[in-house]
Amino acid sequence: MGIRSRLNNGLIGLVDYYSKNYRKMMVIPIVFIVIFGSIILFYGHANGELVNEDISLKGGISATVYTNESIPASTIMSSILSQLNQKQASVSVLHPPFSAKISGYTVTVGQNANMTKLENVLSGLFNIKLTSSNYSISYVGATLAQSAIYDSVFLLGIAFVLVAIVSLFYFRNKYQAFSNVISIVSDVINVVGVMDIFNISFSTASIAGILMLMGYSADRNIILATNILKRKEGSIKYRLLHTLRTSLTMDLAAFTTFLILLFGTTNATIQSIAIVLIIGLIFDDFTVWILNGSIQLYSIKYKPEVESKAI
Repeated sequence: MGIRSRLNNGLIGLVDYYSKNYRKMMVIPIVFIVIFGSIILFYGHANGELVNEDISLKGGISATVYTNESIPASTIMSSILSQLNQKQASVSVLHPPFSAKISGYTVTVGQNANMTKLENVLSGLFNIKLTSSNYSISYVGATLAQSAIYDSVFLLGIAFVLVAIVSLFYFRNKYQAFSNVISIVSDVINVVGVMDIFNISFSTASIAGILMLMGYSADRNIILATNILKRKEGSIKYRLLHTLRTSLTMDLAAFTTFLILLFGTTNATIQSIAIVLIIGLIFDDFTVWILNGSIQLYSIKYKPEVESKAI
């Protein structure tokens, strides 16, 4: 028996097991929500903020040095953190369009950093005299940073409402609309909880990553709901099997892409987005299939014993 046949038989067995135990399996994503939700609340109680907000959300100083000098971003980061006594900093490598050549570095530090010390550290690292032609600096105030937080939260809220409205309008099923939204909310809670556990900085780029994750999860939820609630050909197990194949293909393609984004660049913004997407993708299978799918099957009072195997 070839690999493809064994894989297909494994998927058939998985669908058969899922269809028989979908009610019991709903406890898994619920446990995730409780655990990671508790972690977020504990982190907020201990640190005064629900996430480890980075400089883009707290405000800070951003300095850009234009140079062709090749210095590891980790070396720049360690020098900045130690010599300026900073707890947080970020370093981005700049490249010209469609080129791998280095054109400069952007260093971001907290508002309390001494600008003179920062310039001295950068001048020593790159062994150049900083002038207006090779150096620029900008300041992000706390008010502007807080405004970014409020705007981002507002956008997330609008996104959740739109997902619910579109789901309700298309499927005419309140269970589907509810399960779609709660599935996406669960993804967000899981991502933030994992980031809190590992103390990963949360930035405006992370919010962009969450919005992208919401779109990806909504797509998978709608594909699953369409096969359960809309299509009539074949048995539900048969439709679940084909949906699972499509879902796993999407997962493989997405996970590969996100890994390339994470390890294929030194740009901090892209890496922040990739981290959110990778964490979210890991948990999305639980929320889409075990939570969302189970709620939909329950809404139609599905009984697996009336169907044959998923073939």
